[in-house]
Amino acid sequence: MKKLISIALLMALLLTQTACGDTGKPVDTDNNDTVSGDDSSSAPETKPEYVFPELDCDGDTFTVLNASTTWGFYHYMDFESQTGEMLDDEVYARNRFIEDKFNLELEIVEDDIDQNYNKYRTAILAQDDVYDVAYIRCDRMSSFMESGYLYNLLDYQEFQLDKPWWDQVITEKSLIGDKKKLYFAGNDFSLIGFEGTLCCYFNENMLDDLGLETPYNLVREGKWTIDKLGEYAAAGANLNGDTSFAWNESGNAIYGMASYEDSLNAFITGGGENYVTIDDKGQPVLISNPDRFYNIIEKAFNIYSTEGEFIFMNGSGNSHYEMIFKNGRSLFTIAEIKASSKYRDMDDTFGIVPIPKYDENQDKYYSHRTHICLTMSVPVTNQQPERTGIIMDALSYLSSTNILPVFYNVKVAQKGLRNDDSIEMLGIISSSRSFDIGEGYAWTEELSGKVNTSVVNQKNNNVVSLVDSMRSSIEAAFKKTLEFME
Repeated sequence: MKKLISIALLMALLLTQTACGDTGKPVDTDNNDTVSGDDSSSAPETKPEYVFPELDCDGDTFTVLNASTTWGFYHYMDFESQTGEMLDDEVYARNRFIEDKFNLELEIVEDDIDQNYNKYRTAILAQDDVYDVAYIRCDRMSSFMESGYLYNLLDYQEFQLDKPWWDQVITEKSLIGDKKKLYFAGNDFSLIGFEGTLCCYFNENMLDDLGLETPYNLVREGKWTIDKLGEYAAAGANLNGDTSFAWNESGNAIYGMASYEDSLNAFITGGGENYVTIDDKGQPVLISNPDRFYNIIEKAFNIYSTEGEFIFMNGSGNSHYEMIFKNGRSLFTIAEIKASSKYRDMDDTFGIVPIPKYDENQDKYYSHRTHICLTMSVPVTNQQPERTGIIMDALSYLSSTNILPVFYNVKVAQKGLRNDDSIEMLGIISSSRSFDIGEGYAWTEELSGKVNTSVVNQKNNNVVSLVDSMRSSIEAAFKKTLEFME
């Protein structure tokens, strides 16, 4: 009983930190249009008060450019009608409330995540006021910013960017230089940023067969480290009658861990490091703590390069790392939160824990977001940015207070995960999400890709030389962005 109560309190704390409240339909509670936290059935969580401004859009269409994916993310921003699924219906209710509240018609335009930014650019170049806001990959944002295509969001107080219903990690890490400007922001109107957080999945049945303890207590005690994951991966490697660990879709070999290129970025972030940090003068610094940064990669490389402990397999069908894990061919996988939806019918019981720390002295866990997470921007073709600020701030608030709790508790925690331990771990992962501004401004996109390919795919730890070869070009990119900011 004490264990269940502690999990409930942890969930309530998480919802408080992310400004989440009850999951009922949004309503005005008084003549001042103030929404406050009045849910007597919930644990001690606090729903922040919100005052909806007076705004009448005269039936205008408010258009959002969204990104769809083929990777299984919940990318939906609206539905034509209720579907009977709780999350879908909350999304539907949020949008209809805003339409009624501000007398507007919400339109969501979708295109593939690797194409929609081209549609965005084309509209801006044509000076076509078709999109009020757009959600595109964060690593595609800098070219729009430096081309002068986007508004500085800090010029419009209608975007209450210091409030908890906006992603404070993205905002804080994106402010650079002396003259603070912000051309993109994160919120829960797009849930890809949440589902795109990486974590460790493990097969509980296989751990039992190996006589190994599940790593939940290691996480709680602060002892879940890269070295400890390496020990588990070594124990899980088993030829199981095969003659080698070379991948064979019809084979029997079991691997310690299966994953893809971005798992290395997960180790780097999990170890408390980033490619780029911002110093106390607002200046970007490439690899500010090189000893620790390279040691993290060395620890990860020891797993990647040991036969049987790791397999890189990002193909299709059963030759994809998510399916290798699902089919009982690997003890661990590093994958995004969205992968949990694929494991609902998995035969074995699976668990989830954060990406491991660098060592036990590290103060907390950090969770890496994939570079394809979507951030919001407002194009300079938008003729009414103040109105846009009012609408998007309200949508951001309602997404945080009404949508995220349902997404967390229903779609991921209850439908995707199978035990209270994993749900507790999901709370730790969610509250520890980080962001590498090197990806946000695309300064280190090429470097990160080369490092991932070398270390994870080719089993070649030549990271120092790769960094040295690109340092001057990256620092030139720093300078270009700072000059634009000034």
